[in-house]
Amino acid sequence: MRVGRALAFAAAVCAATLASSGARADGLTSDESTRLARGDVVTRTQQLDRGRLHYVGGVSYAIVDATPAELAALVDDVSAWRRILPRTRDARRIGTDGGDVLAEITHGSLFISVGYTMRLHREGNEVRFWLDRTRPHDIDDAWGYIRAQPMPDGRTLVTWAILVDMGNGMLRDMFESKVQQMALTVPERVKDVMTERTSRGRRASR
Repeated sequence: MRVGRALAFAAAVCAATLASSGARADGLTSDESTRLARGDVVTRTQQLDRGRLHYVGGVSYAIVDATPAELAALVDDVSAWRRILPRTRDARRIGTDGGDVLAEITHGSLFISVGYTMRLHREGNEVRFWLDRTRPHDIDDAWGYIRAQPMPDGRTLVTWAILVDMGNGMLRDMFESKVQQMALTVPERVKDVMTERTSRGRRASR
């Protein structure tokens, strides 16, 4: 699939996600904005059917005490995805293709392992990602993005959107609802990692 076509479809899928829950033009309801201001992570679940594909996921938001540049350094470090993606055993950069980063991701536990390769495409303060179907993959499809929006007080609003089709079979039957729930914890994990990095930097500067 060409990059332009992939990006167009990813944008359409994510737009469908963001259109739910009666959001205002800025993507957040008044109640959600209040919850974000007090430090909560706001999540919305979503299901989407497209032909034979059945996606689950949604969108989640968090305000992070970091600049977009600091968040870009985190997101562009593929090895850091091991910490910001749930139940991730390994995340490594395996190359580039047409300017996009290729990231090989493995999730799992002692009893199950799921692997795939994602293409990461950065445009400004946003990184879009989608499954590379030309490489081995244990899920049928995945799309989404992570966006960093600067705020007047120097902090950053992080938006994470993801839709995953786990395919027919045991993975969907046993883990789909759990995967959907865990997939939306990424902004909270980003907050934790950035807090840890900031604290470590302050200690090093003493």
